[in-house]
Amino acid sequence: MKPLQIRAYEALKDMILGGHFEKGEIYSETKVSKELEISRTPIRDAVQRLAQERYIDVIPSRGFMIHEMTEQDLLETYQIRCALEGFCAVQLARNNQTAKAAKVIKLLENLIVNQEKVIEKHGTVEEFAPYDQKFHEQIVAYSNNASLIEVFQNYLYQISNQMYLSLQAKGRMLQTVEEHRKILEAIKMGSLEESYLATLAHLEKPKIIIQTMKEVK
Repeated sequence: MKPLQIRAYEALKDMILGGHFEKGEIYSETKVSKELEISRTPIRDAVQRLAQERYIDVIPSRGFMIHEMTEQDLLETYQIRCALEGFCAVQLARNNQTAKAAKVIKLLENLIVNQEKVIEKHGTVEEFAPYDQKFHEQIVAYSNNASLIEVFQNYLYQISNQMYLSLQAKGRMLQTVEEHRKILEAIKMGSLEESYLATLAHLEKPKIIIQTMKEVK
């Protein structure tokens, strides 16, 4: 059985990712503790950890609330993703002839096909986004570097929020598929430079789209 601290962290994180909490609302640790049937101390530890990872904001003496994305979040997430995913895409391209890389390349191809199917049937962002996120997760997972994967996972909430927001833009789902194809083709050709540049170009688009949305508001 997992330690209570880990169980509390994972349970609270799942609740956040599952949309259990409303933005702008303050939630007490006591209420969450009773709901999860886990004592206050592990819940408090989980809240502190999730606050560090910017899933939530702690409100002293009151509880916590869902973290609202800031300009700094947008910039930092973009920079972290460029560093991680750019590196991992290059590694995949460098070793593209190996059995391990071939398996990942096949998975990426299938994910793109699934994205195209969603677009063909005029599907929603909610249908499209999981394939989008999985595409990037597979590239990072290929590194088999526990530290890189952990950093990526720590930013997953920010990544997911930004992904859903940018995909709302008209034509963005189709653009995403085209950009994914460029990344994949560069990897399949074994072009390190093109794999890196295509990844960075793709990751910059959501940042620009979200910044434009904020300016319009």
